[in-house]
Amino acid sequence: MKRAWMVGACAACLAAQALAADQGPSPGPGPAEALPIDRTTVIQGVEAACTGLGKAERDNPAWDSFPVRVEFADTRSQYLTDVEVRVATAKGKPVVRLSCGAPWVLLKLPPGDYRVSGRLQAGGPERRATFRAPRTGLARVALTFPEG
Repeated sequence: MKRAWMVGACAACLAAQALAADQGPSPGPGPAEALPIDRTTVIQGVEAACTGLGKAERDNPAWDSFPVRVEFADTRSQYLTDVEVRVATAKGKPVVRLSCGAPWVLLKLPPGDYRVSGRLQAGGPERRATFRAPRTGLARVALTFPEG
């Protein structure tokens, strides 16, 4: 009986490993992957962009295809940069973890409900929000940090 339990446990472990391999890298512990500024990148299976440093970059029509924009600002509405971001489903399953040196992170996420958290790389409190990625249009998510 003990041997049958061990065989079953090993089979379950192998199945879990295979499933994890199919889902790609996990946005778990370790450093966040830095996005290049003003370029589209696929990170952990999600198309993303880090942008918004100037008016021309904010007005770039290439960004119109992204359904989610996460913005970082202080309490005076001044944009902030160098933020680490984590996105998870509404049920808490990690989706993507990244860092951005600009005030906007654009994400192409499937429609649905999500959670986002952000922290300035210089330190300070984490900010969180929930949002819905739309089928059409734009979900704008603002994370506001206290002034340093």
